[in-house]
Amino acid sequence: MFTNRSYIFLLPALVALFAVACQESAYINGPGQNIFNQDSIIPIVEPDPMPDPEGVDIPEGTLDVLQARDTCAKLASGASSGTKYYVKGWVVAIDDSNASAIENYGNAVFTIATTTDPRATKHFIAYQVYGRNGQKINNPNIIQLGDFVVLYGELKNYNGTYETVEKGAAYIHSSSNPEFYKKQEEKLTPDPEGAVIPEGTLNVYEAREICSQLASGTASSEKYYVKGWVKKLHSGNATAIEKYGNAQFFISPVNDGSVFDDFYAFQVYGKDGKKITDASSVAVGDFVVIYGPLYNYNGTYETKGQGAAYIYYSTNPNW
Repeated sequence: MFTNRSYIFLLPALVALFAVACQESAYINGPGQNIFNQDSIIPIVEPDPMPDPEGVDIPEGTLDVLQARDTCAKLASGASSGTKYYVKGWVVAIDDSNASAIENYGNAVFTIATTTDPRATKHFIAYQVYGRNGQKINNPNIIQLGDFVVLYGELKNYNGTYETVEKGAAYIHSSSNPEFYKKQEEKLTPDPEGAVIPEGTLNVYEAREICSQLASGTASSEKYYVKGWVKKLHSGNATAIEKYGNAQFFISPVNDGSVFDDFYAFQVYGKDGKKITDASSVAVGDFVVIYGPLYNYNGTYETKGQGAAYIYYSTNPNW
């Protein structure tokens, strides 16, 4: 039996034993099992660049991502290069805003690196870039993770972020993605019965093709009929009707929203070329025929503005 004195001598021994026990790791001492085991920690290093894939057009003098970053680093914050460059790299991230940017503006937002290795930290941003031949993008599938792309345009130092100049000033020159070179299937919703459609009326695809042949900032000398379904009203449509009597909306070749290609009815007048007085005479889902000159506004395909075009026909009961 222990006496009080025995407890006094035993206590230091118990404390020492407890201290030794506490020095043992509660984790298995092996790779991946112990976060405190330094041998198991994978060092973060910049991976080596991957070789360029075969079959992609890479112009002579094209910069890789590291070279593009070096060029941007020499620019003052907020400044652009003034000179256009080709920049190559692998798509390692696609921005959350990309799908919306393509649908609404025809441009894409994604990140490229010298490799597809996720450890890569030195990136370059393809910011609001257009697609092939500098045309707006109408198919989101042309940009996928792992694609190898070549961009073309001015570079910019945006407060330490290295990227292309925005708003379609740069575009995708070439890509390893086969969808990049495919023409989107031309889907059409049948014209509604009884619609008044003049002979030779263009659909949205045909109108866009004519616009693509126009120099940026120029209008066609000829007037055309263009048919389509009202896909979306411009945010300023109600104000434009109230103040100026013209409407601003987008028409599509289909009536289900499944096609990115559209045509912008910009500042169009109403029936018989008269000013519009009722905002309800233009609504999403209407089938319309527009008449007037076509215009290429920096890659946006639309009618010539300021009432030069008008709604020739509409299924809207208030038209």
